[in-house]
Amino acid sequence: MMLKDSKFSSHLLHLSQLQTINHKTLDEYRDRLKTYEDYLWFGKPDRISAIECARRGWTCQNNDLIKCANCHAEIIAQLPSVLNIHEYTERVENIAQALVDAHHRYCVWKFMIIPESVIQLTDIYSNETINKFVKEAEEFLLQIQQIDLVGQLKTTFQIEATDFDLLSSSYLNDPRLLSAFKILVFYWKLKGSSLSCEKCCREISINRNHLILDPIASHRTWCPILKNEQWKKRIEQIETILHAKSRHKLGEIQSINDHTERILPDIISTQNLFHELISSKEYYRSCVQSTYVDNTPSSELEHSTNNSKST
Repeated sequence: MMLKDSKFSSHLLHLSQLQTINHKTLDEYRDRLKTYEDYLWFGKPDRISAIECARRGWTCQNNDLIKCANCHAEIIAQLPSVLNIHEYTERVENIAQALVDAHHRYCVWKFMIIPESVIQLTDIYSNETINKFVKEAEEFLLQIQQIDLVGQLKTTFQIEATDFDLLSSSYLNDPRLLSAFKILVFYWKLKGSSLSCEKCCREISINRNHLILDPIASHRTWCPILKNEQWKKRIEQIETILHAKSRHKLGEIQSINDHTERILPDIISTQNLFHELISSKEYYRSCVQSTYVDNTPSSELEHSTNNSKST
């Protein structure tokens, strides 16, 4: 039920709004996040980062100025020099508290916050996750002709096409596919004629005929993928899965080889016995044939002698 005794009645809180985070709410959150350009909200600590402000309903209006998208309250977030640590820390705490308190009394964002799960990075923990990215990369290439990656990924994320053969049913030897894979694992999505990061909502206009991109440096400075070098963690997770799969394959091959080595003496022994039996059989057959040949003339001679005696 909405309270109607306030001049802010159009902004009052519905209980259902507190309980439900739907697609519309998330889309509005991303729209707010897009307003925090690096040059407008620069050098802010985590407590009052662009993400924390947008989660509480605030949009960036100007340099160090934010405004509630619902009740239109405003906060000026200028910070003193970090060299004055006590004043700096106190000011940060005051602004962080104002993200809640500065909303009007019945503003929905005084009581609601976008869940932290929305901004958290998902770990890459299985072959299925990598295969999912591979499938998305194949769809990505249907719309992009040529890809050139620049920046740190050229030296820190070395991955061969043959590595994917351990995970996928087909042999993936297209370097374009590998480049698309490297883009998608860092939360970039293709939207029309632009790329957009799912976490910092940075949008980049692209040339579909020839995409040139640094998948790391192109994020906003406060993007979660850059925080504590989380992008390196994703690389390590992918390499761990690929190497683990590779070791498993090599282990299977080694196991087959070991089994073969164990049964090889038995195989050789059986083969030798078989050859001995064959040799014995051939010898027996030759003896029988020889006896048969030798006895035939003798029988004929005896038969002839008997006939002579009868006569």
